[in-house]
Amino acid sequence: MSVYLFDMSGVPIAFRRTWSDPHLFALDGHWIGWCPWEDNTVVAPDGDYLGSVVDDRLVRRNDWCVMPCDRTTDNPGIVQRTGEPPTPHVFPNRFAYDDVLISHSV
Repeated sequence: MSVYLFDMSGVPIAFRRTWSDPHLFALDGHWIGWCPWEDNTVVAPDGDYLGSVVDDRLVRRNDWCVMPCDRTTDNPGIVQRTGEPPTPHVFPNRFAYDDVLISHSV
């Protein structure tokens, strides 16, 4: 079953195939980024910061500085999500984050 990620309002915006999958996808299955380091920082395919996975949210840190990624990975292609998004967790850290701007289509 896919692991869904939500925006700050609790709307599903992205998913991973599993929690350990480094790749993140928009709900339509298109690849939007990956986690190249040993943390939850997500970079877009062009190597720029996309956001951070915080619990079940994909959000942008509002104190982020520019830190481009010089690593590359193969595009995993379009994938199909499975299952339905669960109820999102409570997200009390809203002051430190902004929404990632990607499609909200379910």
